[in-house]
Amino acid sequence: MIDQLKVFFTVNDSIVHFVHGQVFFLLAVMMGVQWFMQRSRLELSRALPWLAAFGALEAIAVWGNAFIPLQQRLLPPDTIQNLRFLQLLVHLLTFATLLGFSLRLSEPAVPSWAAVYVPLVVVLVATAILATNRALTSGVDVVNNAIVEALLRYSLCLPSALLVAYGLRLQAGRLVGPLKNERLINVLRVAGFGFIFYALFEGVLVPTAPFFPANTINTERLFEVTGVPIGIYRSIVGAVIAAFLFFSLDAFRIEADRLAETLQRQQSLMAERERISRDLHDGTIQSIYAAGLMIDDARHTIERLVTHSHNGAGPLIERAREQLDAVLTMLNKTNEEIRGYIYDLRRSVAGDEDLARGLLDIVTEFRIRTAIPTDWSVEGCGKITFSPEQRQHIYQIVREALSNIARHASATRAQVELRYDDCDDRAGAQTVRVRISDNGKGIVRPTLQTGRGLLNMRERATLLKADFILESEPGKGTTVTLVVKTGVRSKS
Repeated sequence: MIDQLKVFFTVNDSIVHFVHGQVFFLLAVMMGVQWFMQRSRLELSRALPWLAAFGALEAIAVWGNAFIPLQQRLLPPDTIQNLRFLQLLVHLLTFATLLGFSLRLSEPAVPSWAAVYVPLVVVLVATAILATNRALTSGVDVVNNAIVEALLRYSLCLPSALLVAYGLRLQAGRLVGPLKNERLINVLRVAGFGFIFYALFEGVLVPTAPFFPANTINTERLFEVTGVPIGIYRSIVGAVIAAFLFFSLDAFRIEADRLAETLQRQQSLMAERERISRDLHDGTIQSIYAAGLMIDDARHTIERLVTHSHNGAGPLIERAREQLDAVLTMLNKTNEEIRGYIYDLRRSVAGDEDLARGLLDIVTEFRIRTAIPTDWSVEGCGKITFSPEQRQHIYQIVREALSNIARHASATRAQVELRYDDCDDRAGAQTVRVRISDNGKGIVRPTLQTGRGLLNMRERATLLKADFILESEPGKGTTVTLVVKTGVRSKS
C-alpha cells in the first residue's frame, strides 16, 4: 500500500505542488480582499496585509518546486541554480512576513515598530549572507540549497509560526470584550492550533541536510515511512488555517453591524436633541421672554405709581417692585441657562469637533455676554479625540466655572487655558488640562462643597475619571483645574 502511494504521488508530484500553492494563494486573496475592502478598528485588521503577503509568497515558493524541474531540460545548469537561489530568497521573504504577522498580532506586548523593522533587518542580514554564500559556492548542486533552506526553516519559520499561534490566542482573548462572540473566539483558537501544526510540518520537517535533526527528521523520511509527500500535509494544514481564518473574518462583519447600529442610535439622538433645542428656543424660551417683558412693564408701572402715590402706599409699592425685580432677575437667569442648554444640544449635534474649537466658542460667548476681558490660550500637541459625551462634560464644567465668575467673583479679568501634556508621537497627548482662573474676590472656604454648580462640576469630573482641583484665597481670585488622563478616559 505504501509503495503504491509513493508511485502515485511521485507521478503526480506537480499536481501536489500546485494544490499546495493554491491553498496558500487563496489565503492571500481572502485576507487581501478583506483588508482592502473593509478597513476595521479591530487590532486583527492591522495584521491582515502581513498574512496576505505570507500566503502569496508561500504559494510562489511552492510553485517553484513544480516550475523549476520542468525547466531543467530547457535551461542551462547555471540558470537552474539561479532559480533555486531566487526560490531561497522567496522562502526567506515568506518566513519574514510570517514573523511580521506574528509581531503585529502580539501588540502591545511588543512595540508597533517591531513588526516592520525586525523582519526588514532579518531580510537584509539573511540576504547578505545568502548572496555571499552564493558567490563563494558557485557551481555547487542543490544539496547546498537544501542545507540553507533547512536552516531558514529552523531559525525563522519555526519560531515565527509558534509566535503566530500565541498571537492568535491573544487576539481571541481581546475579542471577548468588544464582540462577545464565543464562536469567533474558538475559530481564532483553532487557527492558532493550525499554525502550531504549520510549525511542525514547515519548521521541523525540513529537507534532508547533513546535521541533526535534519539528517533524521526530514521530509524524505516522512515520505519513506508514510508514502505521502510533505506537500499533502502542508496543504491540509494550509486549508485548515485558511478556512478558520476565513471564518474569523465574520468578526469584521459583526463590528461593522455594531458600528452601523451605534451610528443609527447617534443619529436618532442627534435628531432628538435638535428637536428639543428647537422646541426650547421656539416655545419655552419665547414664553419666558414674553413673561419677562410683562414683568418689566409692570415694574415701570409701579415706578410711576410710586411717583404719584401717597406716603402710606409708597412702602408697599416699593416692596412689590423689589419682588418683581427679583422675579425678573430669576427669569433672565433662567433664560440665560436655557440658551446655554440649547447651545450645548446643538453643539452635540455637530459631532466630532476639536475640543479647543468648542472651548473657544464658549469663551467668546462669555466675553460678549459679560464684557469681562477673558484670555484664551492653547498649548501642547493637541493630537487627541474625545467622544461627544466627554466633550460635553468638559464644556459644562468650563461653562459653570465661567458662570460662577460672572455671578459671584466680581472679577475684572478671567483666563481659560487648554494644555495637552505628555505628548507621544503616535498616541498624542496623554494628559489634558483645562484651567479657568479669575482675579476676583475668591472663596472664603473653598473646601466646602456648597452650591449645586460646584457639586455638578465635581460629578462631571468623576464621570470623566479626571482630577478636579479648586484653588482660592480671599482677595486673590479662584482657579479651577480639570486634569483628564487620556489613557483612562471613560466611555460615557
